[in-house]
Amino acid sequence: MKKGFFILAFVSGLSLIGNAWAMPVEAEPVSKIQNIVLYQDRAMIKKEAGVAVKKGENIIRISGLTVNLTDESVQVNIKEKAAVRISGVRVEKTYLQKTMQDKLQKLQARIDSINELINTSSNEISAINSSIEFLKKTVPFPQNRKITQAEVEGHAKFIERSLSVSYDRIAKLENKIKKLHEEKRAVENELKNLSSSRNESKTIVINLLSNADRGINLGLSYIVTKAGWSPQYDVRADSATGKIDIACFASIAQFTGEDWKNADIELSTARPSYGPPPELSAWYVDIYKPRPPVYKYKKAIEDADMPMMSMEKASATALGQRFEEPKIKAEATSFSFIIPGKVNIPSDNQPHRILIASSSKEAKLDYYAAPKLSKHAHLRAGLKNPLPFPIFAGQMSIFLDERFVNTTSIDKQILSDEDMILSLGVDEGIKIEKKLLKKFTEYSGVFSKDTQINYEYAIDIAGSKDKEIGINITDNFPVSKNEQIKVVLESPKKEDVKISDDGIISWDLRLKPNEKKTLKIKFRVEYPKDLNITGLE
Repeated sequence: MKKGFFILAFVSGLSLIGNAWAMPVEAEPVSKIQNIVLYQDRAMIKKEAGVAVKKGENIIRISGLTVNLTDESVQVNIKEKAAVRISGVRVEKTYLQKTMQDKLQKLQARIDSINELINTSSNEISAINSSIEFLKKTVPFPQNRKITQAEVEGHAKFIERSLSVSYDRIAKLENKIKKLHEEKRAVENELKNLSSSRNESKTIVINLLSNADRGINLGLSYIVTKAGWSPQYDVRADSATGKIDIACFASIAQFTGEDWKNADIELSTARPSYGPPPELSAWYVDIYKPRPPVYKYKKAIEDADMPMMSMEKASATALGQRFEEPKIKAEATSFSFIIPGKVNIPSDNQPHRILIASSSKEAKLDYYAAPKLSKHAHLRAGLKNPLPFPIFAGQMSIFLDERFVNTTSIDKQILSDEDMILSLGVDEGIKIEKKLLKKFTEYSGVFSKDTQINYEYAIDIAGSKDKEIGINITDNFPVSKNEQIKVVLESPKKEDVKISDDGIISWDLRLKPNEKKTLKIKFRVEYPKDLNITGLE
């Protein structure tokens, strides 16, 4: 009896020891991107991974992740309501021996192919130039033969046609070589950036406890840097109808080290990096005490997380025509744009454009000029923001009557249905010139002489438009900042124009077809003779 008891106890002890020393089951499933929330300077990546877990402790490794992952942002959850518990999550920095080797080889092969195309085109240009030189030196007629006028003219036309064709071919080849060099530089930059970080990656290590063998779906999300988007706008104006079409695009670029393939993308205007609102401190007034000079050069600091793209310099490439616009979602403190369909964004640090929204609005077109600064009249469009969301700070390309005008920067937010003014470029059909007609100095007073300087200007406006137009002209006269200096505006009268407290004069005029007008500005400045003043022309 005692002997059997000891044998049973010994076997049970061995079983307990075996369970105590059981090794955790490790798995390394493949994760797929499901959704990306893209902010202006970072992105939240949401992934899923299916994994078969065993009863007991499991260690799941999600490897090959970008080194730009922010460790503190990692979140993991289990999709099913299974008796599986997450006991730990950590991020490890790993070094892969064969990371992106295929991609590096493809990039190098592309560079070799581009070099071959450049050499082929250059050789073709050399051959055409040799042919041109041979054609110029060739004498088509024997020296002793009498040549008719018709033969000379025929040969001259032949030379002209041949040279024209040759020069046209050279121009096309040179343009092709230029584009090939641009493509080569882009591929070389991508290869350089990829080579410098190809061996580094991160791995998310997840510890799971399960009470049975089962299959589960893990959901994980994390924030990455070197990704973002910025708004860009195309404005197309019709001068005949006054119709303005505004299209808002998202220019997306990412260099996270991972291509985004077949992903659902949501663009957000939220700023997750912003902390709590700033608090005011006390405002002290004291006697000025100059600081002692510091003879030290300030060292420039390079940001390790520098912006991953330069939207202004790069040429945006469209992701294809999209006839369905994104869904707009107004949130508590921001807007989100849910892009329809699946999107592919390679990790190439190049901007890719996606249409967010477009709308049309009737605008009031008029002209504006400040002849003191420029002789040109600028066409303007006044309208309300037609988009169902604010126009955010970004680049705006202006087109007038299907012709490109310029690119300007929007530096402040314009709310939906808020008034806005767009500059549509200079109109060469209106000539404006400001001229100084008179300037003379007078002295008055018996004992203490006063100086009086008189000014008279004329602004000539000449239009060659075939219809009546509205134009706003602005100019200014000096404003005194000292009681000893007196400025008197004689013309124009306050009841005829708008005059602001800072001396800005504004005329709102109507110009009939081919009409000319002249505006007069006349003022005088009075001050004590011995007073040295500044600010006068």
